[in-house]
Amino acid sequence: MKYAVLTFFVLLTALPELVCAQVQQRRTPNFSTDNSRSYFPFRKKPSKEQRKQLQPKAEDLTKYSQVLAQPKTGIFRLLPDAGCEENPLIVKADEDCLKAIPESSFYSFREDKHTHDVVADIRLKNGFLVSDGVLAQGILVNLGDVALDKVSLASEGLFYLRNYQPLELSQEAHQQHFQMVRGVKSGKYEYRKIQSAVENSTYAMRVIAYKGSIYRSYRGFRYDLLDGDKRIDLTLTFRVIRKEADGGVTLLWKELERKESPKIKYLKRKKQNNER
Repeated sequence: MKYAVLTFFVLLTALPELVCAQVQQRRTPNFSTDNSRSYFPFRKKPSKEQRKQLQPKAEDLTKYSQVLAQPKTGIFRLLPDAGCEENPLIVKADEDCLKAIPESSFYSFREDKHTHDVVADIRLKNGFLVSDGVLAQGILVNLGDVALDKVSLASEGLFYLRNYQPLELSQEAHQQHFQMVRGVKSGKYEYRKIQSAVENSTYAMRVIAYKGSIYRSYRGFRYDLLDGDKRIDLTLTFRVIRKEADGGVTLLWKELERKESPKIKYLKRKKQNNER
């Protein structure tokens, strides 16, 4: 469980100081290797050939063509996270990492694409599906072997997700995050940030990407990790339709509801006596 906590915890506790840098950030030039997005300037992206390797199998595209013809649906592959992208400033030169496809273990349902781990809604790690994106509350529940088209907001296992109220104050949001790491039992379902990736199982998920900023410095420039990321509150369902021998999975998904996400709020730090 510790794995799913670290990213959110470290960044959240540092945010009050980082938010103070907003004025300074306005004077900072944008820089990025991706012209369509200004966040995460040094993120490594998959090549054209590698993107082809991430495509779902043709037989899966054919089998689920009717589902995919519907709006707000999708299909993608996730490969096991080997820890090669934990620090973007360090290149791991072991054989597995040299062969690894960048961003192949991370996916954003909000953006409908593979992405960097910082803003991912879901990742695949050691056979588990994990939702621990930065400044986001991700909640997963395994509904069992239920057809994807049978799942709706009115489904029994969605009651808790629909009625979940994200708190805006940073300390309270932090506590909610840890609560989901431990897991919450409601009726016959258990809601948590980590679920085993089980073939032919259907899951429901709610990801609340808080609005906010997280600033970092790179070679003297300050940038926002979340700049350009779509910060919304999204409820969806997905099904593990294939599990590969290497541990990779193929997910078929559909969106159920999206709405505006809350903005994280921070308590102002009290000045020390020597600062008055």
